[in-house]
Amino acid sequence: MMTMKIKEFYNGCNIFITGGSGFMGKVLIEKLLRSCPGINKIYILMRNRKDKDIQLRVKEMLALPLFVKIDKKTAVEKLVPVLGDLSEIRLKLSDDDYNTLAENVSIVFHVAATIRFNEPIKNAILLNVRGTREVVRLAKQMVNLKSLLHVSTTFSNCNRVYVEEKIYESPISWQDAISIAEHLDMSLLEICTSKLLGSFPNTYTFTKLLAEQVINQEAINNSMPMVILRPSVVLSTFKEPVSGWVDSLAGPTGLAVVFGKGVVNVTLGSVNEGVDFMPADFSIKAMIVAAYHRGIHNSPLDNKLTVYNCSSVNKSVTNKQILQMSLKYIKKHPFDEILWRPNIFITPCYFIFYIVTITHQVLPCIFIDFILRALNYPQTINLVKLQQKIYLITIALSYFTLQTWTFVNTNLLDLIKHIPASELEDFSFEFEHVDTELVYLSHLIGIQKYLFHSDTNNKTKTIQKLNRIIWTDRIIKSLLLVFIICSLRRHGSH
Repeated sequence: MMTMKIKEFYNGCNIFITGGSGFMGKVLIEKLLRSCPGINKIYILMRNRKDKDIQLRVKEMLALPLFVKIDKKTAVEKLVPVLGDLSEIRLKLSDDDYNTLAENVSIVFHVAATIRFNEPIKNAILLNVRGTREVVRLAKQMVNLKSLLHVSTTFSNCNRVYVEEKIYESPISWQDAISIAEHLDMSLLEICTSKLLGSFPNTYTFTKLLAEQVINQEAINNSMPMVILRPSVVLSTFKEPVSGWVDSLAGPTGLAVVFGKGVVNVTLGSVNEGVDFMPADFSIKAMIVAAYHRGIHNSPLDNKLTVYNCSSVNKSVTNKQILQMSLKYIKKHPFDEILWRPNIFITPCYFIFYIVTITHQVLPCIFIDFILRALNYPQTINLVKLQQKIYLITIALSYFTLQTWTFVNTNLLDLIKHIPASELEDFSFEFEHVDTELVYLSHLIGIQKYLFHSDTNNKTKTIQKLNRIIWTDRIIKSLLLVFIICSLRRHGSH
């Protein structure tokens, strides 16, 4: 019997996506529109934003460089924004919208989540845990449901250094977590946060684990066709639809910016620990194939919940390698605006990190802010406040930069074998033969092109500017060294 192809599986389907306005959601929508043209409708859960309604938000999304290969007229006909809110009961959907989704949707991609590490525990539970429950409740009503894919994270089990593709126990039940969030006030919950988190470093990883429990229980108890995909650290797109597309400073992107602009000279981490990452377009292909594979194996004998760790494993790089690549490519592709010479020192010692942060970052920024104010120079950014934010972010990330995880990806690699040979070009996410340095380079160039709107094809002036800053840095350090030596000699002569 011939296996149904991926495009054939999606033909005529109506899809419901949460988190469609986020980074991963946009890349998913673009890929579905481009590679699965037979899709009927894509319903996107969205909220109104200030003076922008959901219809306008969709039009603005389609105007992004990410959608350059998409026919806008066709896309407008296929994309249906649905007013709702993940943090509310029944997703705050109107009765008409709820019924429309229940009657027409056959595939669900639950991508939405709060990814803020410092999200108050109440908000994190209501969004990531109760929101997942509400998506599942809606999916139960879908008469034609073929597949529900829940996007988690490999770090949902970060209290374990060896993470397999299976569901792990949580410290409390997801039902209790929701009940606590619904009935305790915010201030009391904040007091109890550390007790609730236990060995978890933040509310994000903790609540993503609980969300997996929701999916697992419903898959078992109600025989729902569901699958969990756990991306590791997601970078910009590598190959398609455009190289390097990114729309947010979250995660590694923000760190690349502050380092590349010379705002940061030191970070907290171990040079020998590794980072597991995947380009966004590879992760999205894995999502589409995983939902397809679950959908075509939807008999009573296929009730097992499959978990995929969307990780690169043997393509992971150490923090030292990342810094070396950064220095190498920043010199060739510098940012347009640079505060000082990009150079970074990494240390696992908090005391050393603190001292170097004060002497090499905070004090110079205090001096620069003072000079700019004295000259009445207009400042768009307060450098001292920026350093405070970077310091807090670095501390929060240190849990992940001071140790290494192994994310077993056997199921993920096996999934590639189920892609029809004629569709490998469109949907293969094989990462084994990808050049890691090229991935990082495309990410760096993409940041400059899509976040800072730089002319990435003409870097002559920025390279010249960087070289001047490098020589200025060398001269100042040399003069400082001469001053110190002379002072010591003068002191010794007395």
